[in-house]
Formats: sequence, structure tokens, C-alpha cells
Amino acid sequence: MLLPAGYARNHVRYPAVYFLHGLPTSPQAYRHVGFLKQALASLRRQAILVAPQAARDNDRDPEYLDWGPGRNWERAVSQELPAYVDSHFRTIPDRRARALVGLSAGGYGAVALAFHHLESFSVVESWSGYFHPTDPSGTKTLDLGSAQRNRRANLHNAVDGLRDAFHAQPTFFGFYVGRGDARFRAENLELHRELLAAGIPHVFRLYAGAHGQRVWNAHARRWLGLALAHLTPATKSDPPASLTGFVPVAKGPAGGIVLRGRIPNRSVPWDRRRSAVYLPPGFQATSRYPVIFLLHGFPGSPSGFYGSLQLAKVADRLISSHRVAPFVAVMPVAGRVTGKRSDEEWAGSWETYLVRDVVPWADANLPLRAQQADRAIAGLSAGAFGAVDIALRNPGVFGVVESWSGYFHPFRDGPLAHASAAQLAAHDPTLLVGREAALLRRRHVRFFLTTGFNHGGIFRRWTYDFARELQGLKLPYRLWASQAPDGGKYLRLQLPSALEFAFP
Repeated sequence: MLLPAGYARNHVRYPAVYFLHGLPTSPQAYRHVGFLKQALASLRRQAILVAPQAARDNDRDPEYLDWGPGRNWERAVSQELPAYVDSHFRTIPDRRARALVGLSAGGYGAVALAFHHLESFSVVESWSGYFHPTDPSGTKTLDLGSAQRNRRANLHNAVDGLRDAFHAQPTFFGFYVGRGDARFRAENLELHRELLAAGIPHVFRLYAGAHGQRVWNAHARRWLGLALAHLTPATKSDPPASLTGFVPVAKGPAGGIVLRGRIPNRSVPWDRRRSAVYLPPGFQATSRYPVIFLLHGFPGSPSGFYGSLQLAKVADRLISSHRVAPFVAVMPVAGRVTGKRSDEEWAGSWETYLVRDVVPWADANLPLRAQQADRAIAGLSAGAFGAVDIALRNPGVFGVVESWSGYFHPFRDGPLAHASAAQLAAHDPTLLVGREAALLRRRHVRFFLTTGFNHGGIFRRWTYDFARELQGLKLPYRLWASQAPDGGKYLRLQLPSALEFAFP
């Protein structure tokens, strides 16, 4: 690991460049990165350099491929290593801030791993590399033991699918080779012609020299500079200026943060209580994020999510390990402050507050994606009822609806204490879902339901009944159920699955 100057004294998050050395070589080759250190130091943009070991005494030329337990180099470099680095260093945990670069056999490895794992890297460069696996001499094609493996490992076969792949996940691809490189120049030119014919954007350059350190020393600064120019630059993970007055109340292990402050409430003007917002690791005001609105139960508060359920800790780990996309969470506060606080629902003025104040406030003050599919709502107990009820009463707002240990018929309490039969029916998810089923299917709304065991007048079978109703209406859903009574611990256990469902 090579950390930028000033890393220990600041709170900046950096892009990361993963560099793969050539093969065959010794187990110490990954340490020989002095020329890269000099090149990076001379550039205006800063980055973390990660140079993994990719050879052992008895395994000197693994070609960055998976060979079985203990020798799965592709998996280690493309998945396990970024997850570890993102969780232990101040990176920007996003593919747009990751480059995979390699020289010679490392060039083959970089391109192969990036092409097969575009979800992990947005910049890929080959320095004097090649594009099919070779034996240690670099002159003979390596037989991987099956036609399927050989076809996958030959990167010329990937060209046909690259146009769509690069469109779905924008990628910078550059490859460079010396004019005098007798082994690899011809194959680089061949790939260049294939990419041109397929209309796939790329950068290809021929340089003076052959295949050796002199070429790489001479051009490392230029090539690294080109890679960094296409990565998200280093940034402070400060909250947006629009969150003035919000103060930190919890932090995650990878740099995510929960801020507490007031979301104006025009529906209940007297309510000056503070809500909460979770911002992910590497948050940038110039990016766009999906969002989940989390509704607490009654009695309850937003601290139930960031305190009891440890939202920042769980979310940071999921994001850093690439199990979920970076997201924002908004946790509004609601409910009476006097009397029996458990006799309350997310209905009446509290529903109005969420739909007309909280959601528009979030759209105006946070960098959120605009699509319905990127807006989720979830809740706990009474908040779970509120999440499902509000989503079904406003079927064009939320694309993911989650009930965490909730119920699906309205209780006569809070704003519904004196409701008529018609008013109760208008807040009954078991009726609303049938009425709105066609629209929900067209908009691809998805449901996630969790349940523990019977508690506080809420019964486990209600969640199963609602799941069957969703199934009958052909609405997509997932059911998560605890296997034994555990005193409520299941709520924390189900949180990773709930977030993975919301942000796949």
C-alpha cells in the first residue's frame, strides 16, 4: 500500500489504483513500485496505490486466474482485495474511483479481471500486455483445461459484448505497447482493430522502445495521469451545505455518518424535534444516490435505527464489501409527545408530513436519484404498517416497500382512533394492494417482509398472510422470518438482507 502525502493528517477520501506486476516472477516482485511512487508524486491528482502479491515460490506464473482453493487470484484481486481496502483505508468505495492497471502479464490480468468484473473497476489499463493466457515464455497459448475456460480467458472473445457493457457501466480502457515489442505488439494492434470495428471507445498508443522497464519508467507518469483523469478525484466527505444545523451522532467503520437535525414540518408546526440522515462512505454532493426512508415505531425515534440497529455500522460494511450500492437513509421523527405514546400511527398529519414535507425536502437538499425504483420506504412495527400503508396510498412514489415486523390492518389509535369504516378501509394494506396491483406491477414495485414471533398484539401469521396476498397478485416479494424467539435480536439480523433487497 502506498498512501498519499498527508493521508495521516487529513480526512480526505481517495481513489485507488490497483497495480498488477508481471509474471513469472518472485514472491517479492510486488514491492518494486518505486517508479510508480515517483510518477504519482509528480501528478496533481492523488490516489492510494495498491500493489498485491501475485506469485509464490511454487506458483510463479498463475496468470491472475482462478485455479482452486488457495490459488483463486482472479477472485482475490477483483473482489476480496477491494472489499478489504475499502473497509480499512479512506478510499472512495465506488467503481468510479477504482482503476486496475498492469504491465506485461499484469496487463493481461488487469484487462481480464476488469472485463469480467466491471462492477468493481471503471478504469483499466494494460502496459505492454497481451490478451490471451500464455505460458511463462509468453509465446504459447496456455490451455486451461476446458473449451469454456479457454474461451472466457481469451479477451478477444469479449469484444462483442463490450459495447453494451461499457454503456451500462461507463469504462475507460487504455492499452499501450512498445513499437519494438516483438512478442506482444501484433496482438495489441489486433485488439485495437477489433475494437475499432465494433465501435468500442478506447485509447491505444504505440511508444518507442521494446518490452522492458525503460519503457515503463519513461511513460508511467503519462499513463497513470490518464487513469487518474478518469477517476473520481479525492474529496472530503463533508455533508452538503444544505444540511446546515445537522450534527454528527454516529459514525460507521468505513466513514459513513449519521447526522441529526430538523426537517421542517408544515403539517405539525409545533414539532421541533430532530430527524436523522445517514450519508454513505465517500459521500459526494456531486454524485446521485438511491434513498430509503425509515419510519420508527411508537413509542420510538430515529435513534432506534442508528442506535439500536446500528445502521451506520451495518450499512458501511455492506457498502464497503460491495454487497449494496452506496445509499442515503432519511429517518424522520413523528408521533405524539404527551399521553400514551404507543397509541399512534403514521397516518393523518404524520403521513402528510412524510409525503409533502420529508420526501420533497430530501429531494431538494440531498443528491438523490429521481427514479421511483431508487426510492425505498421501510419501517419497524407501527412504522412498518406506516411504510406499507403510505406506499400503497401513494403508489407512484416508492419503488421498494419493506415491512419489518409489522401489521397490515389499521389499529384504532392515533389519527385513526375515531375513523369511520370507510376511513379505516382507506388505510388497510390488504385492500389497497389489490386495488393498486396493476399499477404496482407496471411500475415494478417490490416488497420485502420480515417477521419475528408474536409480540405486543402483532402476530407472525399476519406477515405470512400478506405474503400470500402478494403472491396471488403476482407482485414480487421476499419473506425473511426468524427461526426462533430471540427477544427482538432478529431485527438487527434481518437488516443486512433488508438493505441488500432495497439496493441490489
